[in-house]
Amino acid sequence: MRIPERDIAVFSTSAIDLFASALGAFILLVMLLFPYYRNAGPADAFARTQDIMARRRQASGQLEKLQAEQDKLQSQLQQLNDTNQGVEQRISMLRKQLQDVNRQLADLPTPVSQPVAVATPEPEPQAVVEGVEFSILGLATEAKSFVIVIDMSGSMIQYEDLMVRSVLEILGQLDESNEFAVVGYQGNPQPVLWGFPNKKRLLRATPENLKGAAEFTRSLARKFVGSTPTYFALQAALEYPARAIILMSDGEPNSPPGFIIQNISSLNQFRRTEIHTVAIGDYTHNRNLVLFMQTLARLNNGDFVGVSR
Repeated sequence: MRIPERDIAVFSTSAIDLFASALGAFILLVMLLFPYYRNAGPADAFARTQDIMARRRQASGQLEKLQAEQDKLQSQLQQLNDTNQGVEQRISMLRKQLQDVNRQLADLPTPVSQPVAVATPEPEPQAVVEGVEFSILGLATEAKSFVIVIDMSGSMIQYEDLMVRSVLEILGQLDESNEFAVVGYQGNPQPVLWGFPNKKRLLRATPENLKGAAEFTRSLARKFVGSTPTYFALQAALEYPARAIILMSDGEPNSPPGFIIQNISSLNQFRRTEIHTVAIGDYTHNRNLVLFMQTLARLNNGDFVGVSR
């Protein structure tokens, strides 16, 4: 018997359409999901990428923290600058006030006293020169203890004998009811003090001590040199337990006179030590020296006198 021939179709048209549709859908999904696929590379590439991203986020946080700290420091710096400007303005104002005080002190009128008639044979007339008072050595005080402060600057060489005689005259008026000390000062170039006694104490004015003070005074005359640190000397003199200071000088001090007057008067505000001043030599031609000494004495309950040649 002959077997009839048959056509056998492996795939039908419907199956091919199905496969084609599936392949198209797969390709479409691959195209859509392709950006999310990991790039080709080592197996730990994705983990490393995540670590890098984490470190970037950490660095970004630190950067923001540093930026905030910088803003805070910038604000503090601005506050300090504002405070500094205020301090500078205050200092400038104080300097201006000090200059005004110095000008006012310089403009103070010079008191003119009437010359005292001295009962001596054929007295020489004493004149008032440029509004400056002339007086013999003589200080009105009730104090019983003294510090005699002597200018030993180089300019005093020309008044050596006059200075020695003046100090000896003061010492000659003391007795055992008095206490005293003698201090010489100079700038050579730094301030130097010479004292009798050599410690900051007072001696009883016995004949023996007065003799020692006279010899000490004569020895100072051989040491005149340097400048005139009067402020330094007055500070040292105020440390003695004396009721009065007698300052003897022939010239203007190194420091501004207004500065000395203001600061010494302030230091002496509660001590209430009398400060007497003695101008040595041709003081009548040095108005600034006389103004300085008169003002210093007047503000510290003292007297001003002058001793010329």
